[in-house]
Amino acid sequence: MDKDSYILISDTNNKPHKFKLSEIANPIKWINHPIADISILKLTISKDVAEHYFKDKAIPLKMISNDRKAISRNTQLTVIGFPKGLGVDVDAEYFSPLTYRSFPSSGLITLNRFDIKTPQTFIILENPSVAGYSGGPVYDLSILEQGGNVTYIGATKLVGIIHGIIVDNTGGKLSAVTPSFYLFDLLK
Repeated sequence: MDKDSYILISDTNNKPHKFKLSEIANPIKWINHPIADISILKLTISKDVAEHYFKDKAIPLKMISNDRKAISRNTQLTVIGFPKGLGVDVDAEYFSPLTYRSFPSSGLITLNRFDIKTPQTFIILENPSVAGYSGGPVYDLSILEQGGNVTYIGATKLVGIIHGIIVDNTGGKLSAVTPSFYLFDLLK
């Protein structure tokens, strides 16, 4: 990404707004994890821009899981993203990310990254993502649904970021998630 790259974010009226990276990140300096497929970009934004576009958009650090243990396979996870570019168009009337739900189908597992083929720890989801969910957050909303009952069992936590899809020649697909604990390595 360079100075001409941009991000889209919704304003307080849920309308898409385009920011060039050079407007909100000066200098544009990514902090890349040496092992995991995860990076951080520090933003420098004015108070007005923060109030109108970024208010209530960031999650507090306490909502990011630093657990280095497997997520229960009974935990329903919610993925947020823009599959096939749906819901994120600068010329659209609304900014509308899509969600899908899945469950872990593995504990922590070491596989080669799909991009550079080096080992990394992942969590595998039983349902595949599609193009556009990669890089999207994966949340444990701490909701347990059984029959017609909904129970809130704790606080929402970011547990990872979608890395990509594992595909085989039979058409089988699974999602690979970079666990959120890798973020803490970059925040030191």
